[in-house]
Amino acid sequence: MNIKVTPAPAKAAAATHPPTIAMRKELYILMYDVAQKHRDEAKKVDGKNQTEEIQHSMICILFCYTCLEAFINTVGKDKLGEIWEEKWGKYRRPQTEGKWMGVSNLLSNKKHRKPHSVFKNSEDPFKSFLYLEKIREDYLVHRKAEFSEVVKTKYGNTEGTINILNANTADWACKTVKQMVLKLVENMDDAPEVKWVK
Repeated sequence: MNIKVTPAPAKAAAATHPPTIAMRKELYILMYDVAQKHRDEAKKVDGKNQTEEIQHSMICILFCYTCLEAFINTVGKDKLGEIWEEKWGKYRRPQTEGKWMGVSNLLSNKKHRKPHSVFKNSEDPFKSFLYLEKIREDYLVHRKAEFSEVVKTKYGNTEGTINILNANTADWACKTVKQMVLKLVENMDDAPEVKWVK
């Protein structure tokens, strides 16, 4: 939880006005916690209950992606201020991968004093992040209600969703969050505390 204290103006202080105190709950930390709990639940039922494994994996994947989206929004706004508002502010709806690329490059420029590409589309962890986004889009958020051929899965011959939404993918999604966050903060000056992801 972050706390911000704004001192009372000098004239107002004499009139016994207390400082303003504002607080903010970092929800991305709670999102990651939810993701990890559902990853652990998916592992418990791995190979034993297809429906439950898919359910827990779906929740984990959604919360991993949402965590990364919330984290980059928070870091971008906190560290870049007006630049953030101009490029990615509330009236724009840029893609999350564009925010990660742009914010990380601007923040690493400050540290390295030169243009420095922190993430590359073809390299992990960003490559994994893009695949996480694809799973979220294709299997969860914009899933098409289509019939598909029966394929071999660990639950026998069945529809193939379990081959993507499973305990292994849930575990990989949590690792992707960790790698993305750590790569960003390692390349920043005055980085936020990220013990929650370690």
